[in-house]
Order: sequence, then C-alpha cells, then structure tokens
Amino acid sequence: MGRDRDKEALEAFMAYYRSCASSLKKHKKELNRRLAKDPNPLIRTFRSDLADLNDGGKNLRGVLVELGYRLGGGKDPEHAMDLALAFEMFQTAVLVHDDIIDNADMRRGKMTIQNRYEDRLEVRDIRILSAQETEPALAKSAALCAGDLGLFYSNLILAEAYADDPKANAIIAEFDRVAIDTIRGELLDVVLPYELQDSSYTDEQRAELLEKSVADIYHLKTSRYSVVGPLHLGLMLAGADDALIRRTDSFADDIGIAYQIMDDILGIYADEYVLGKDVGSDISEYKQTILYMYVKNHAPEYVERLEKHYGSPNVTEQDVEKVQDIFRESGALDYARDSMNSCFARAERKISRLKVPDEDKMLLRGFIGYCRGRRK
Repeated sequence: MGRDRDKEALEAFMAYYRSCASSLKKHKKELNRRLAKDPNPLIRTFRSDLADLNDGGKNLRGVLVELGYRLGGGKDPEHAMDLALAFEMFQTAVLVHDDIIDNADMRRGKMTIQNRYEDRLEVRDIRILSAQETEPALAKSAALCAGDLGLFYSNLILAEAYADDPKANAIIAEFDRVAIDTIRGELLDVVLPYELQDSSYTDEQRAELLEKSVADIYHLKTSRYSVVGPLHLGLMLAGADDALIRRTDSFADDIGIAYQIMDDILGIYADEYVLGKDVGSDISEYKQTILYMYVKNHAPEYVERLEKHYGSPNVTEQDVEKVQDIFRESGALDYARDSMNSCFARAERKISRLKVPDEDKMLLRGFIGYCRGRRK
C-alpha cells in the first residue's frame, strides 16, 4: 500500500514538474534571447555564453518557486514566472562562480564559461601581453564578470516584474538574503579544509568544527538556495501566512540537506556522462563532505589510505575507485545514506502535518521521491 502511494505521489509530482518546466523553458528562451543582446560585440559574446548556460539545467528551483506559490494559495502561475526565472538566473550565475573556484571543465554537459574563452583565445592565437596574466587567469577573470552580470540581472528581473506589487521590497530582500546565505556557504566550503589545519585546534575541536561546518555548508549552500528559498519566495508572492511559511521552511530544510547528501554520493559514485560534470571533482577539490567527515571523525584507521588519493590534483579513474572503496568499507557511504534517509523521513512527517490540500501534500511527497531517485 505504501509503495502504491509513493508511486502515485511521484507520478503526480513528475507530471507537475514536466508541466511547470515546459512553461518555464518557453519563458526562459525569451529571457535568454534578451540576455544575449549587447551593443558591444565583445560583451555580447560573454552574454551569449551565459544565456547558453542558463538554457540548460533541471529547472528544479524555478518549479519549486511555482510550487511554493501554489502552496500559498496563488491562483495565477504566470504571476510567479518572473520569480522562477530570476531564481534560475541566480543559480546559473552562482554556478559560473562555482566553476571558477573549482577549476571545472564541464557544467550541465557543456564547457564552462572560462574554458570557452580560453579556447577562443587559443584558436585565434591571441597573445597575453601582461607578465602578470596567463590565458587561464584571463579566462577566469572574464567568467567572473559574466557571473556577476547574471547575479545582478536576476535582481533586475524581480525589480522590473514586481514593481507594482506591495510585497516587492520584502521579496527582493528575502531573495538577497538567500543569495547572501549561499555565498556564506560557498565561502565556508572554500576555506574549511585549510582552516582545519590550524595548529591551535585540539583534535577534538577540529572534529567538532568539521562536523558543524559540513552541516552549515549543507544548510547554507544547498538547502537554502535549492529548496527552502524557492518555496519560501513562492509562498511570499502568494501572500501565505507566516505559520505556513515557517512550517514549509522546516521540512524544506530537511529535503535540501538530503539533496546535498545525495549530491555528495553522486559526486563520487555517479556516471560522469549522466551527471553532466566531472566525477571525482570532489576528490581533487578536497571537498569536506559528509563522506569525508565520517572517515576523519569516525574511522581514523582509513584516514591514511584516503589521504593518498583525496586531494590529488590530477584525479585518475583509479583514484576514484580507491576512494569509492574506502568510503564503502569504512561505513561512510552507509552513514551518508542513513543520514539522508533520516532527513527524508523527517520531512515526510512534517508534510503530513501541513495544513494544505491533500493533492499538494501528494506533490511534496512526490518531490521527496524524485530526490531519492535522482542520478544527476
């Protein structure tokens, strides 16, 4: 009976997802057409790169904006479309910056913006005249500007679309708070592995800081902008009461954390072609994930083996396989899966107590099913 209910919920969510995503893609096409325009041909090239990257993705955050609007009693889905587009644009911009930080080659199955520009420099045999500059550094600087453009463009979408809405200031302020939290999480993600080397920490303090910081990264960098933020903003636009927003934030945070744990598992065990980005990048970037944290704090006998591969600048297929084995043998993979499933279970209990129509609860349970089953 439970399986039938879960299957029905997943089918309902997927039908809703496909419908919303289809509408979103049509509007996104027009947005990207405008985004790619610029009177200067050199700037236009980078705006076109950004528009092309924005054309991809799962459009999940935009769909969750629409779902939040529905949960809050919103009756006109088109009214939430610009908010959904702004969130999708924000995500693309953040990913551009993320790719610079991670030295990534692929994003959404396409070349990253810095790699595109580096290729264009090489093809045209353009020489770097500054002794302080290199082709990769110049490409990253240009990509950084493109990402900045996307961040502010997302804010402009909101300001123009909802200028006459009395809730506009509150919505833009909350949108910016989500952006700030996302950047806080990214900052913590970047510095954590190095700050943990501070010799003033005791082993116990280092273990506590690692566990707390991994949890904070999950909450800030993923949960807040992938699930909590889109639903929250959709609810605000619909005029939902504070109690419903608080309850939604609570179960959405559980789902968002579970979503990131799944991301970390996929980052080690997924098929690269399916994932659409480099498998093993978490290893080369020395990412402090729940898998890594478990080995460091709870399976010290595996640390020396792990450190031979984790953090390697040139990760080979053999490195990935060795890390996979260590996470499996040490119990880290089971721990991550158990933690993820606990988050999903908490979210399901909270959804059952939510005061929304049953069909909306079914969509939320189906969203959990979608997150459980995703492979990219």
